[in-house]
Amino acid sequence: MSHMSLFLRFILTGALMALAACGANQNPLEVTIQRCPALAVVGGTGSFVRFMGDEKNAADIAYEASITNLQLKCDQDDDVISDVHFDLAAVRGPALPATGEISLQWFVAVVRDNSIIVAKDIYETRLSFESADQQRVVVTERLRQELPDIERARRYNYEILIGFQLDPEDVRYNLLR
Repeated sequence: MSHMSLFLRFILTGALMALAACGANQNPLEVTIQRCPALAVVGGTGSFVRFMGDEKNAADIAYEASITNLQLKCDQDDDVISDVHFDLAAVRGPALPATGEISLQWFVAVVRDNSIIVAKDIYETRLSFESADQQRVVVTERLRQELPDIERARRYNYEILIGFQLDPEDVRYNLLR
């Protein structure tokens, strides 16, 4: 083996080792921790059926309401600002008058660490069926939730929970249907 060949092997080996060492301390996966809250509809409160009268059969359904199309846009800087959009939809039942207005009560709760309710507000939205031919009404609701301290958001896991404000009878019916 010549001195030149040995020298080239030495240089190539050194170059390969240097290249291999360049990426040794870099993680190929970039992990970004989000402090934005999760958004969900509380189980059993995302839809309900309203009846006219005391009977609970199909002919007595005034309307069925549901919460759909949840969307969350979140910005985090010194604070965490969450813009929430969702639809409240109602489908006409046979017992609803031809032109009927309905009122839907719904809530937004902020929960910390899956168990502590930090805030809860109840809202009311009115929907109008303009004619007997109109079978469905949809309204988009928008709200903004702000966590004013990013440090607090870093310490806890927050969720924004949405649902209809139901009475015990509505909840029971939802569970049994």
